[in-house]
Amino acid sequence: MRARAGVIRTNIVKKQVELQKLERQIVCCAQNNEDTLSAKLLQTARTFIASNKVLFRKLIRVQEQQGPNNRKWNSVADFVAVQTQTGARIVTDLLANPTRLQCLVDPQTPTLVPHVPAILARLDRLEDHVAPILEGVLNNQQHLPSIEPYLPEILERFDDIEPHLPWILDNIDTLAPYTGLLLKHIDELLLYATPDDNSSDTYELAEQLLPYLEYYVSRLDLVGPHLPLLRPHVPLLLKRNRIAKVTPHIDRLFAKGYRDLSASANLDILLFWFGWALRIPGLPRLFFNFPGSPSMVSFLANRLPKRFVRGNCRNVTCHVDGDYGRKWNQLE
Repeated sequence: MRARAGVIRTNIVKKQVELQKLERQIVCCAQNNEDTLSAKLLQTARTFIASNKVLFRKLIRVQEQQGPNNRKWNSVADFVAVQTQTGARIVTDLLANPTRLQCLVDPQTPTLVPHVPAILARLDRLEDHVAPILEGVLNNQQHLPSIEPYLPEILERFDDIEPHLPWILDNIDTLAPYTGLLLKHIDELLLYATPDDNSSDTYELAEQLLPYLEYYVSRLDLVGPHLPLLRPHVPLLLKRNRIAKVTPHIDRLFAKGYRDLSASANLDILLFWFGWALRIPGLPRLFFNFPGSPSMVSFLANRLPKRFVRGNCRNVTCHVDGDYGRKWNQLE
């Protein structure tokens, strides 16, 4: 049964992506049908309402000066004036570059019309990214159908997402199919977008995870609660290609009941004492196939001496009940 459960989890992400595609195709397969037209209009109306809510909430945050990105505006009128000027610059730049206008000749471009209010609310942050968005998302790249249904959520969280947009657009071919699944866990994932003091590459971890993206996306519901606790140990995971060595065995670990958050919080202890074992061919596979491996991982992570790893901080513990609250990663 455990083997069967592992196979099912392996196929989760493929089924979810397939379901999203089928849901989008249902309307397209009978365009002459009156019911389909009504469904289209209803969906467009819902999208337009959601888009207006994004704009309205942005205006409220500007009015109440919530967050540093909204305190730079003296008033709502000032914000509206700047967005209008930005929109005019974007249109002028498009007219001056016919090659960019050609990118708009995409069969999915009309689906952006209901999102106009939300887009208008983010023009000042979008201006620098117009060209790569046109070339990478539109321009018949077939990515817009995967992204468009989640555009209200993306624009709502754009203050958090925008600093990382260049990297996202560089890897859009890999990331686009999983837009909805990644947005579901955006708070946990954004923790990993902040570079460490001694890190030269902000996205070093992301680059190592890209080859295994499908593998991890299908398990985000399981792995998600562990992500905040694993964040301090990222520099250790990046050493000696440990991610590639551990990834094939994670499914077996969770299939056997690994749920202990405190073990993730103490991952530095495990790597200090047993990191060498990952370099021995066949040994990780043998350990993770052992029926009692989840209990052993939890026991060792909580019982091994911490003095040699953390020094005077050996008694510091992490908050591991999984509830970080709804306001810890506030919109700006």
